[in-house]
Amino acid sequence: MSSPDFSVMTEQELRAYVLSHREDKAAFEAYLDKVHERPPIAVIEPEEWSEERMQEVLNLIKQRDEQI
Repeated sequence: MSSPDFSVMTEQELRAYVLSHREDKAAFEAYLDKVHERPPIAVIEPEEWSEERMQEVLNLIKQRDEQI
């Protein structure tokens, strides 16, 4: 049995595949590669650590996670 082409799968599709084929190490590695390709949400310098800025970052993370 041949493996699907992980490179054409979306992150969501690949995640679903990995969850249903937990023994497939190649799929898991492809999923990790996709996750690590995501651009960072934000880089916050210590002088920018205000409550408002932290809430903005948390909102961005929540929005990204809802898209996955």
